[in-house]
Amino acid sequence: MIKVLIIGLGSAGQRHVRNLRKLLGDEVCFIAFRVRKLKRLFDDNLSVVEGQSVEETYHIVEFDDLDKALEDKPDIAFIANPNSMHMDCALKVAERGVDFFLEKPVSDRMDNVTELIRIVHEKKLIVYVGFQMRMHPCVIRLKQAIDKKVIGRVVSVDCHMGELLTGMHKYEDYRTMNESQAVTGGGVVLCQIHEIDYLYWIFGMPTEVYCIGDKYSNLEIDVEDSASTIWNYKGDKGFSVMLHQDFLQRPPIRRCRVIGTKGQIEIDLLENRYTLFGENSVQDETFHEFSRNDMFMEELVLFLEYVKTREQKTLTLEDGIGSLEIALAMKKSMKEGHPVQL
Repeated sequence: MIKVLIIGLGSAGQRHVRNLRKLLGDEVCFIAFRVRKLKRLFDDNLSVVEGQSVEETYHIVEFDDLDKALEDKPDIAFIANPNSMHMDCALKVAERGVDFFLEKPVSDRMDNVTELIRIVHEKKLIVYVGFQMRMHPCVIRLKQAIDKKVIGRVVSVDCHMGELLTGMHKYEDYRTMNESQAVTGGGVVLCQIHEIDYLYWIFGMPTEVYCIGDKYSNLEIDVEDSASTIWNYKGDKGFSVMLHQDFLQRPPIRRCRVIGTKGQIEIDLLENRYTLFGENSVQDETFHEFSRNDMFMEELVLFLEYVKTREQKTLTLEDGIGSLEIALAMKKSMKEGHPVQL
């Protein structure tokens, strides 16, 4: 039996509970540290299941104090509360020597990041950062093509994501969502950090970023709802990335185009479509069998494997910190109005 501590039982935390039950069956039991203690139960489509609670459905033992929950000696932990609370919880979990899965982003600031790294290395912990888009078949195919220089040398990247904030969580008032509030680490840059992460995974750390953005809409939020950023990769074979993120579009969009000296590649992460335009041919592939939850299941499989083997190959704490550094540089550039070096 494996005892799992869930920190935060909102939509993300409950998704991990559902998927762990699917993977491990009766071999997993749950305890949870909760603050708001909302009783609603979600299904895979983020719809509320009426008349049922998450605690009763999954037999979860609740704690209102994280230290007391850790005293119950969980085997692993999942940190899935608001962004601004990640670091405090991660430090406590790490100090107790518990391996943990940390939802993206690592935090909403760099405070205490160095201390967390020190503890994790000292105690030789497995820390997996939840950037599930790296499991998307289109993103994987794109990285493989770039690594193999299928389209030659990269000269330009255009990445675009947008989704209307008010339609993301139909079960709650959008004004109370973590995405909508500065105090919880909200805003489109941090809450839609997935594009930042997979671009960083594929192309590495940019030399500098220049971001323009703000709250441009009439949404009742105190964070940015739109951000357009240029990533500059300087050097003899430099190139640029144009990344746009917003909380405004319907229907939603999640696409990326990479232009090279010998062709271009387009991916659509909502249509699960990969298209390679070569010098003399077009390769078009749609992953019909892929479903969104496949990414979340795959990352759990990897995390549990790393915990068992003590050999972590991807999505380490350092990986997550790299993506956070880029995101915070973007927010700094947006605020100060000039490029920020990395």
